[in-house]
Amino acid sequence: MNEAPILVLQMQRMGDLVLSFPLLAGLGRMFPGHPLIVLGEKTFFEPLLPLSPAAVYFEFEAAAHLERQRYHLVVNLSHRPEAAALAGRLQSERSLGPRSDSAGRLYVDGNWQLYRASLTHNNYYNMYHWADLHGLDIFPARTAPRPCGRRASGFAAGKGGARIGLFLGASEAAKRPDAAFWAGLCRRLLEFGHKPVLLGGVAEQELGRDVAARLHAHALNLAGRFSVRALADFIASLDLFITPDTGPMHIADYLGVPVLNLSLGPVNPRETGPFSSGQFIVQADLECAGCWHCTRPRAECRDLLSDAAIALLTRRLLGSAGTAVAGARHPGEGVRLLRSKRDALGLYDLESLFPLEENAGAAEAAGSDDPRKARMRHPAATACAAGERSALSRFWKTWFGSVFGLLPQDAAVEAHRRLRVSHLKVDAELSAAAAAFALKSVAAFRTRPDLMLDSPDFWRQAPHLLRPFSGYAQMYAQNCGGTRQAFLDIVSLAEALAESDGPGGRPLRTSA
Repeated sequence: MNEAPILVLQMQRMGDLVLSFPLLAGLGRMFPGHPLIVLGEKTFFEPLLPLSPAAVYFEFEAAAHLERQRYHLVVNLSHRPEAAALAGRLQSERSLGPRSDSAGRLYVDGNWQLYRASLTHNNYYNMYHWADLHGLDIFPARTAPRPCGRRASGFAAGKGGARIGLFLGASEAAKRPDAAFWAGLCRRLLEFGHKPVLLGGVAEQELGRDVAARLHAHALNLAGRFSVRALADFIASLDLFITPDTGPMHIADYLGVPVLNLSLGPVNPRETGPFSSGQFIVQADLECAGCWHCTRPRAECRDLLSDAAIALLTRRLLGSAGTAVAGARHPGEGVRLLRSKRDALGLYDLESLFPLEENAGAAEAAGSDDPRKARMRHPAATACAAGERSALSRFWKTWFGSVFGLLPQDAAVEAHRRLRVSHLKVDAELSAAAAAFALKSVAAFRTRPDLMLDSPDFWRQAPHLLRPFSGYAQMYAQNCGGTRQAFLDIVSLAEALAESDGPGGRPLRTSA
């Protein structure tokens, strides 16, 4: 007899659905006797059924039927209100993610799920990938998704005449290159003897025609010609897939196809980059890169992307299986090259093959104001030495890992020590900001708890380097209903942060 089923609510787009496949595979391995059910949108899940780990999929219209069942676990990965309302109505031994009660009050169950929710417009220092965050409340660590058995992943050494897919589109114009870039890249790849193919959905048909017209090579344009399922089959046959952050990028990555991700606009590859190890990402060498929402008149990160640089990089990747890239000079000024890997816990990480400091230092020393040579600072960031963002990001990754039990408590102390060694002033500013936040939290609870509970921007009043904590602390207080214990937890964590101590032994509760 089967055990109580597990239900995953995933009413998101194609890319989000593919990023949930590692969670589905992990749930299947951890709970083999429990049927796995996914509630989603048929438009997105139906074409991906051949790729999905074993699960039964239902449309949201079947929710009333599913409410009659009792579940072992409900995981809500959707941000939609109707998904939270359903999660609140379901009977389950355990619930993770957003849920709302009969009065419409929203809660988020799970420390890591609440952490992810706190990243909205507050992800500047985040280093946790979405696919890892899906499961960290269930699994101690994650591993890369397995290819579907069609091929082994990896760049083909010495590959001449490679078949290269160029996916033209993205959900926003700022997230993709323009027609001139794609035409120039395609022309150079043809000169190198490769076989580029223009790909895209119906929305990219006009862009595909524009690029093909510039090349006088209409036979290369297959944009809008494939269904999603047929596109996945075609992608599986490629030697390389060059693409912005898109759903098809995650399909290619999941299938084991080598990916070169052009990370442009308001996307952060540390959160939504290709999840398998050994994939490559090109990102603008700007301090605002990886933003949640672009605040500039235009996306300057697109200006730094050169079709000549990407074509040369592609040639090197296919000529060396990616092994010699780190020893070669980066072909593009103003951009950085990253490669996906796993850290000691098996979690997603990126290694910088050409760090931000290398490309930006000369331009800053020369006083250049050319956006192709000088870094653009994050609008909310204070002036800082090169490498501060990276150091603070790694600090916060370790600190939250320690707080939530992913790492031992002394890991937080060691993270402080490393930050102090590399950026003494920053560590002192962080400690002072945490102490001030502890005092402000005490005052808020005694006089105006509504300041933290009801003000949407209370967390923004903290210095920028403390906002990962202030954002999480405000959501934690709201999630626990503003109880005295919630404020005590926040003050205790803030004091430990100020004193460079570990987070203490009290387990956090993410709901009242």
